[in-house]
Amino acid sequence: MINSKQKKVMILALFAGELMMRSGAEVNRIEDTITRICKACKIDYVECFATTTGIFLSLDSGDADADTHTFIKRIHSTSIDLDTISELNSFSREFTTTDLSIEDGFEQLKKIKRKPKYSLLMRLLGAILVGAFFCPIYGGSVFDMMVAGAISGTSYLLSNAIARLRLASFIGILICCVAAIGLTLLATTMGLTGSVSPVIVSATTIFLPGVALTNAARDLLSGDMLAGVSRFAEAILIAVCIAGGVGLGLHIWHLVGGTIAPDNLAAFPLPLFMLFGFLATIGFGLIFNAPQNRLVPISIIGGIGMVILDYMLPVYGMVASCFVGTVAVTLCAELSARIFKGPTTIFIIPGILSFVPGAPLYRTMSNFIDGEFDKAVSQGTEALLVAGSMALAIVLVSAFVRLTVAIVRRVRNIRQKL
Repeated sequence: MINSKQKKVMILALFAGELMMRSGAEVNRIEDTITRICKACKIDYVECFATTTGIFLSLDSGDADADTHTFIKRIHSTSIDLDTISELNSFSREFTTTDLSIEDGFEQLKKIKRKPKYSLLMRLLGAILVGAFFCPIYGGSVFDMMVAGAISGTSYLLSNAIARLRLASFIGILICCVAAIGLTLLATTMGLTGSVSPVIVSATTIFLPGVALTNAARDLLSGDMLAGVSRFAEAILIAVCIAGGVGLGLHIWHLVGGTIAPDNLAAFPLPLFMLFGFLATIGFGLIFNAPQNRLVPISIIGGIGMVILDYMLPVYGMVASCFVGTVAVTLCAELSARIFKGPTTIFIIPGILSFVPGAPLYRTMSNFIDGEFDKAVSQGTEALLVAGSMALAIVLVSAFVRLTVAIVRRVRNIRQKL
């Protein structure tokens, strides 16, 4: 039988794991945190198994005839809350390295759960920044940036309203993308913008499955095949909903007799793209509730990624550019995580979203609606290759960093023994 203290420890560990799961943390981090908390309280026989929708925790006393006790926590909904992930990472370090009591641990977790997040106004500002400052990388002008920012903000407000109705997130994404297409084409008709593609792509960037793709790659790297495959399936479903929303919006526009004029693409000096990337990544940080004291390094990483993408894209194409950019962003995120003593997730997610293949998805559906099926297949293949190259880059860099850290620690231990 487990005693009352062990039961409290299990409830504490599950509470921490639930908060991490609801905040969008990787499955491997959740399992590791729960196991560490239990073992810090002298519970040596612990088995934790987490999926994207639930946590299973078992323990026993270690005796041959001991009973095994299992706790299950079902997780019904998740979101992205980078500040909570960062706070829980700090809590885990403190609980496992100090004599913090179980009761104090519960109080800290409750404070983390109640900690204020960015207001709706700040998150709306974030959506506007994302829409506006991603627009130039696809050839949008200053006027296009203003239109894209306004449409992105409107789409974000619509997504919040739909979320209150408790509809499936995929349905919400589909509706918001249709609305973004309609607003963009309306703005074009009114003469507010002359470039449809840059505005549509940048206005729908906030819905791209960058988070699911990133967590899928990191879960697979950690050996969590079930979670990794589930998150890849989630990323594919989100991409299908975005493409479906774009296609539906364009189809309705064609049915009512609307036409789409060729884009009037603009160009900006390379140094400006660092600023654009910085501001766009701040926008993602606000949407995903990134820690305030980490917004600057997070945004610098995003700016570096934007410059690499803009410099390489005209010469090397989308796939190679996104691969190299993802390598750079992931490496910077891994280094920043060790410098600032925080989880890699909070640095990599906002910085990597500029590489998610929104433009190929849009062009796929646009060509499909126009009956150019060969081009549609080509663009769809490019989108898949970009997503695959991003996942490969994350896995390679993360594996390299972990291997390097393990070798350094091994050498350090050998030197200490000598």
